Amino acid sequence: MPRIARMDSKSKFYHIMVQGINKEYIFNTDLNIKKYKELILKKLDTENIEILAYCIMNNHAHFLIYCEKNKHLSKFMQKLNTSYSRFYNKANNRVGYVFRDRYLSQSILNEKQLYNCVKYIHNNPVKAGIVKNMSDYKYSSYYEFFNKRSIITNKGLKLLFGTEKDYKEKLIQNNKVSCSTKFIDIKEKKKDIGEFVNEVEKLYQKKINTIKEDKKILETVIKKAREETNITIVKLAEILEVSKSCVGNYIKK
Repeated sequence: MPRIARMDSKSKFYHIMVQGINKEYIFNTDLNIKKYKELILKKLDTENIEILAYCIMNNHAHFLIYCEKNKHLSKFMQKLNTSYSRFYNKANNRVGYVFRDRYLSQSILNEKQLYNCVKYIHNNPVKAGIVKNMSDYKYSSYYEFFNKRSIITNKGLKLLFGTEKDYKEKLIQNNKVSCSTKFIDIKEKKKDIGEFVNEVEKLYQKKINTIKEDKKILETVIKKAREETNITIVKLAEILEVSKSCVGNYIKK
């Protein structure tokens, strides 16, 4: 049965999210993310859209997109994710779906939502405990805004800021504004600790009790464990083979 086409929105700005099937870490290596970005650039040349902001996480990605007609957005996302699925399946000797759905879409209806969305997208790695500052995460448009731009074009800058002049300062000031809008994101049930441990060991290619050798990874794992599972501090310390105070200190950071 053919899928029903998405209805055109009155807005020309969209918040888009894609997620790996079964919570799979489909963007868990530099190679994977580099390939996804290469495909983004390639497919941008074929459809009349502009990406104004983006963030590629381990198992999902967010985009803020401008397009005149919804059909251009649908074609872009279909081409992008189909091409990446082929690459990912071949690289991992697997078959089947790579993405959970086609994509989730949310219309941005006013200027406040627009800038809230930019902040929300860029704050994803900070919220996840991967980095302390947006500028430290190199797989988002925030990093690109302050370094060499590739996906973000001059036209995109003008659509977002009205003028290219002083856009970096505007971006910094926007981060200080509170974000009250609810945006689409991954809605996860709390994981079983065994499932969480398996995911961590697969991601870092390390046994859970050796994570402590890298303090940065240890901090990330502790914060994610508390966010994604119902594990207690005592039990988490036992699994990681660190002290309760160590776990507590990282949680407080």
